[in-house]
Amino acid sequence: MDLGLTHRKAIISGANRGIGRSIALAYAAEGVHLAVLGRNREACNGLAQEIGQAYPNVKCVAVYVDLEQPATIKPAVEESVKALGGLDILVNCAGGAYRGRITEIPDEMWERYFAVKPLGLIRMTRESVPHLEKSDQARIINISGTRGREPGPNSAMAGPINFGTLSVTKAMANEFGAKGITVNAIAPGSTRTRRWDELVSITAKDHGISLEAAEKRLLEEVPLGIVIEPEDISDLAVFVASARARAISGTCINVDGGRTRSI
Repeated sequence: MDLGLTHRKAIISGANRGIGRSIALAYAAEGVHLAVLGRNREACNGLAQEIGQAYPNVKCVAVYVDLEQPATIKPAVEESVKALGGLDILVNCAGGAYRGRITEIPDEMWERYFAVKPLGLIRMTRESVPHLEKSDQARIINISGTRGREPGPNSAMAGPINFGTLSVTKAMANEFGAKGITVNAIAPGSTRTRRWDELVSITAKDHGISLEAAEKRLLEEVPLGIVIEPEDISDLAVFVASARARAISGTCINVDGGRTRSI
């Protein structure tokens, strides 16, 4: 199937690890030229070199950005677009949530994490839209999380952060549709990244059980009984960015093994 992605140009924030890194590798395999953004310069440079070696026909540049520092966003987008010669795809993947209960999370953590998502996501989008509207296949993909629909234990922050991301995604789709830009969200369930290890450790501690028993307990909540892999997310991100997804906009797709109970 021709996905119409060869020689397209993408910016991916939060590309230095986890899901963002997986999306960058998946796009490179499809022939997409990339700007991989993050605040870990070494990791982004390493990813750009890895992609350059594996896919000689793909241009990949590493660009520094720290979404907690708004002044770095506009220069990062401009540097990326200049290096790539345009922009077709923006993937907002940076950000997470501090684990803990409402009564335990200090104000500075709320402010810090909200500065990245959804506020940093909004700033990245605002700077990118003037370039995206010049594309004939413009895509914005926001990586959210299933806790935006169903907050859970120790996920007091993940709920509003990801709900905000979903709401902003819908608003963007409504606003940018006239410009020919599709906007969608992908909501991963618990994915095998550093955060999965943290969740397993917290669960083991809370219930006084082993790490193996904690992982088994968590997987009992997933109908498919599997841990979501970063590649499960990146496979969908490839399709949503493709020419085949031209009519999909303003929606959120869960990738969670069926864990989310709501319709």
